[in-house]
Amino acid sequence: QNGWNTLFNSGADWQQRVLEDIIYLAQDSLYAKEHGFAQIKTKAEFEAMVPVSDYSDYQPYIETNMKEDNHQLIGLATDYYLMTTGTATGQVKFFAETNIGALARQLSIDIWNMLLMKNVPQMGQPNMKMLAIVNCAPIDKAPNNLPILRASGQAAKALWERAGELYVFPYEFLEAEMSDDDRLYLTALYTVKDVDFSLVFSNNPAYFNMILDQIAQKPQKIIDDIRHGYFSVDLKETDRLLLTAQFSADEKRANELQKLFDDYGYLPVEQIWPKLIFVGTWLPGTAGRLAKDVMRRLPKNVQYISEGYGASEAMLNIPYEFSKPYGPIAAYAYYYEFLPLDGGKILSMTEVQDGEYYELLITTYSGLYRYNMHDIVQIQGFTGDTANIAFCCKSSEVCHLSGKTIYGFVLTELIERAEKMLGILLSYFQFLVEDDQLSVVIQPYENDFNTEMFGECLKIIAQEAGIILKHLYVVKKGYYNELFRRLALNGRSMQNIKLPLVIEEKPSAEWLQQIYHS
Repeated sequence: QNGWNTLFNSGADWQQRVLEDIIYLAQDSLYAKEHGFAQIKTKAEFEAMVPVSDYSDYQPYIETNMKEDNHQLIGLATDYYLMTTGTATGQVKFFAETNIGALARQLSIDIWNMLLMKNVPQMGQPNMKMLAIVNCAPIDKAPNNLPILRASGQAAKALWERAGELYVFPYEFLEAEMSDDDRLYLTALYTVKDVDFSLVFSNNPAYFNMILDQIAQKPQKIIDDIRHGYFSVDLKETDRLLLTAQFSADEKRANELQKLFDDYGYLPVEQIWPKLIFVGTWLPGTAGRLAKDVMRRLPKNVQYISEGYGASEAMLNIPYEFSKPYGPIAAYAYYYEFLPLDGGKILSMTEVQDGEYYELLITTYSGLYRYNMHDIVQIQGFTGDTANIAFCCKSSEVCHLSGKTIYGFVLTELIERAEKMLGILLSYFQFLVEDDQLSVVIQPYENDFNTEMFGECLKIIAQEAGIILKHLYVVKKGYYNELFRRLALNGRSMQNIKLPLVIEEKPSAEWLQQIYHS
């Protein structure tokens, strides 16, 4: 906990050492040999000879590695494979993870957790329970018999193995088979039953919002299940026996909740969770927008820290300030490079400029080299000599207007300016192009939202940026929850779904509430 400054005051040195490490480990890999950089020794040779890459460059190597591990990507053995689903494409991707690659990821998670213990000392008190919303870990096995896992599930399993008693539900709940709706309900049930529930870890804030919806919509069902120690959902008999053995009836808690429901007509969050003090969630990008919707439903004393910006490929930064979306890069774990949005010279961490936007490239201990994350990040100052980065949007989240490419973060700034001028906060928004003009979809939070006023304000702000506003589509409440459900029907995990910022078509008529015609 006290080594924070020492660690991040040495970011430039860490970057040099990590690159030297990976160059050494890469030399025996098939990928390095076939791409002409197996014999390099220096940073200058790395920059001159290693090509920028994306997933398609690695896919054939990973496919052969999953049959027989022969150091296709790096001179280390593969420990397991991580599976993810592409945000925009829905394409299933697999990444080979080595023991050092896994260690790099876990180090960042451990450092973040140690920092939380320092920033939120209540975490060290007895009788504190937490909710961690993650995917189940096991999925399948590769042909070479190595396991295929999800990154968040693998991290969660490590945490449960260390201190399973801290969580509101047992690890077996993550592996039990059930529908997404039933999992939502049972998660709500577990949290309401435990009066010591204090901490939330949910990289997808919209998912926690849907848990709050379950509590609002099914209070009596929750109370009855707590009273009888029963799960009123569809479960395989083996899963039911395993889970109910660890879920005892609680007459006292049920009576407390019943009184609250009888007195208020609903279950007030601040009363059912008197110890709730902290939420760790994604705060940057579109997820940060949904986090604000959650914040309005929780007690004012709850504090928020952004969970680390990460993906199946890497855990990329370590946020440490309350309510801030940025954090220093994990300079000791990966090598970072930054591609200017105008396509200029690729920069190392020591060359970036504060406040500027870049497309992020990473090189890892699991055999990714100058790998384009297709993420746009902003440099937001430095911790010591280590750059702070915040995720802004995917590089694919753009609108093409009058021959110009307008990035998602620029469009988001238009909305935020309008919100600030009018003193409001929307629940959600999306963008689309119609007749070479910009249209915007918004879900208001307030019931008395003034569509005309917001439309006129946004029209003026857009004009100042050289953008013509065509339509403002106001959708009904529940719109973004429905988007999550639709994506989940395609076999994707609801916990990790990210909603698109830029869409192809306007919402269907059933969801439209008002239209502002510019």
